[in-house]
Amino acid sequence: MISNINKKYCFKISLIYFASVLFANLMGMLFPMAMDFPTIEEGSMIKWIAFTDDHNVIITILTFLCFFVPSAICVKHCFSFLRAKSDEEVARKIINLPLKFSVVGSFGWVFNFLTELIFLLYAKIVLGIQIGFIFFTSVLFLTMEGIFTFVISYLVLETVNRLAVLPKIFPAGEVTKVPGIKNLSLGLMFIVFFISICFFPIVFLLSSFISVHLNNGLEINFDTVKTAVILLFSGLALTITFMRLFTIPLKKLTAQTIKIKKGNYDSKLDIVSNDEMGILSDAFNDMTESIKEKEFMRSTFGKIVDPNVRDYLLKGNVALGGETRNVTIMFCDIRNFTAMSESMSPEKVVSLLNKYFTEMEKCISKNHGIINKYIGDAVMGIFGAPVKSENHALDAFNAAMEMRVALAALNKKLEGSDFPQIAFGIGLHSGDVLAGNIGAENRIEYTVIGDTVNTASRIESLCKSYQKDLLISESTCQLILDSVVGENSAGQNDFVFVDEADIRGKTEKVKLFTM
Repeated sequence: MISNINKKYCFKISLIYFASVLFANLMGMLFPMAMDFPTIEEGSMIKWIAFTDDHNVIITILTFLCFFVPSAICVKHCFSFLRAKSDEEVARKIINLPLKFSVVGSFGWVFNFLTELIFLLYAKIVLGIQIGFIFFTSVLFLTMEGIFTFVISYLVLETVNRLAVLPKIFPAGEVTKVPGIKNLSLGLMFIVFFISICFFPIVFLLSSFISVHLNNGLEINFDTVKTAVILLFSGLALTITFMRLFTIPLKKLTAQTIKIKKGNYDSKLDIVSNDEMGILSDAFNDMTESIKEKEFMRSTFGKIVDPNVRDYLLKGNVALGGETRNVTIMFCDIRNFTAMSESMSPEKVVSLLNKYFTEMEKCISKNHGIINKYIGDAVMGIFGAPVKSENHALDAFNAAMEMRVALAALNKKLEGSDFPQIAFGIGLHSGDVLAGNIGAENRIEYTVIGDTVNTASRIESLCKSYQKDLLISESTCQLILDSVVGENSAGQNDFVFVDEADIRGKTEKVKLFTM
């Protein structure tokens, strides 16, 4: 999530970047001026020199305008940071800034070439100057100056952006998730390096070599030209080769990371080398194996205890102690299970219980409850802890209704089999409990204790006495009704009063309702 980006900071950074682009353009102008190449002092060249001297003021003004337009665009973009309507827009602008400023800043050389071309055509038409050599020289030098400006600007700005600016704005990373940005390939950096350390020097020297020979009427040694071209293509081939040595493994790493994100831990990263890429691959595969083991333990842990309790404990809540919570407790017990199990083998008893518990667990989990423990054939469910809920009573009630439906469906499946039909009793009661980690220092259990738990258990035991499959205390009924004020769905307003029952351990009778 992008938030609280300092617009003024980004504005200042953009001004610094703009100054860097201006400096790169200045270097592009001064660099060829430092090279002293002999030229002929007669014919077309001397006429062209005289023509430029006569129109020096106009040429200077037009040259200034050529670079003023890109500069104005950059300055306007700088001030757009202050007018940005969202942090996301500011983030997108600052990420794309190095490439944008480098490209826009180089356009001054394009405009400069177009201006010079107009003067050359004018000189040819009006003065009859032969502009072939002059045009060739101008194209080469202006192209080299433009490339030089772009390379210097981009390398400097992108380096500063990656090492200093972006880490400050995005301390948590995730730059590539910003919508609307240009995700650059690492190959672009290799191409820029190729231009700066191979293409630019060779082409600049070759163009200077050709220009000197043409302007002085010397014969060009084409072996030198061939050698320069071979060096260029050789450098390009080597650059592409080295680029692939990095980009291909990184693409494999990205693909493998996506697989792990989706939960596939079985495939491995197949980068085999004895360099940093090989070390990265081995470390990544070790990490994958470690994550696989931890995920297995986490999954297994979530089967031993409820996933909500697992997540609660894995967040570091492992100290002994607890807190008071208002919850709804559910007890669900199979009727006459002891007599039922006497006619079955232990294996069939376990099989029947597993089928039964699986269906009950689905209903409880679906309605935001947890199964705290299995007590023989009984289930103790908690609604409202460890995850707090304002509607825990309604959740427990909905779970009980769905458990009725699930039990009927299960009994239908069991018809015609060796398994007997199942009946259960459910007791619901709401109140304050102490919820937390209880036990010894080296053996703890997340559970709830208190009078509310005992009362819920005893309400469930009364289901058999009243011949009901569901008994709900008055406190739970009231919470359910409060949760569904204005609603008439699922019949929550149709509770049927059963009795005022004596509950062992309580001085006052408890009103019981059913559905």
